Amino acid sequence: MKKFTPILASAALVMSMVATSMSATAAESYVPVIVKATTSEYWQTVFLGAREAAKDAGVRIEELGAAAESDIAEQIAIVENTITRQPTAIVLAPTATDPLSGVVEAATEAGIPVILIDSAVGTNAYASFLSTNNYVGGQKGAEALAQCIKDKTGKAEGKVAYLTSLAGVESLTSRDNGFLDGIKAYPGIKVVDNRIGNNDMAQGLTNTLDILSRTPDLAGLFADNAIMGVGAGAALDERGGNKPCLIAFDADEQEVSLLKDNIIDGLVVQDPYMMGYAGVWFAAAAGNGARLPKEIDTGVMVVTPSNYKESKFAGLLDPKKRELDSFVGD
Repeated sequence: MKKFTPILASAALVMSMVATSMSATAAESYVPVIVKATTSEYWQTVFLGAREAAKDAGVRIEELGAAAESDIAEQIAIVENTITRQPTAIVLAPTATDPLSGVVEAATEAGIPVILIDSAVGTNAYASFLSTNNYVGGQKGAEALAQCIKDKTGKAEGKVAYLTSLAGVESLTSRDNGFLDGIKAYPGIKVVDNRIGNNDMAQGLTNTLDILSRTPDLAGLFADNAIMGVGAGAALDERGGNKPCLIAFDADEQEVSLLKDNIIDGLVVQDPYMMGYAGVWFAAAAGNGARLPKEIDTGVMVVTPSNYKESKFAGLLDPKKRELDSFVGD
């Protein structure tokens, strides 16, 4: 499990750090931003933050990524091709922990700093890592699920299951482990099932319906990313009747709609906009010689049907409403 120390770094401090280190040719700096899948709403939010940072930092970015998060080979090929173009630095959200380690090391050996966002790799050969503390996020998911069950039944007791989007992805593994450890605090709750959905919404729906068929008295369900959250929410909506509690990770448009309709009972919300924004700033700084914190916790919060209208959640639930505040982290 990765250990993170939340860092209250003001946006002004990051800008100052970059401005001090960047030369008169800053406008010529080139920073590829490589995400897991360009078609995902989550990664489009990362790009949104990266674009804003590119304007503020005066660098040129390129938005790259595989067609699907499960295509590890394609992302490796994209990084390898990017290295040959000798960019100022690379911002990378690795699709898998171990397979991407080699290309991260290759970039670093070529003198190209790598800023990791969202997920870790199996090497320390990177300049900085900006991510949600996914283990803590999983714990918060467990707490929210237990609270929802207690609110509905009067006791934090019953059978629960969890949906994993992809195997072998550090961020998802950390969320699942945090959830499993967090749920141990509630001895009346028993985990009875787990399914892997291959990051496919239809499979998430099918897996949820199968779990409900096998465990008709299921009290709660945890989904570890947006694809699984929407699939599970669609299954509960389709099934109707008295539904189990559902807590999901992320906050894409469909998930937020399901939250507002009380089908999803809680969302563990990350800050992908800030990962993209700060990732580009840090890349520009690293590419010009600045020394950076090795790890940055970009924060995580839980949104429910009763608090989603609070102003502090506005930019997290709708990136178009995002206004940069005075800090990175929580």
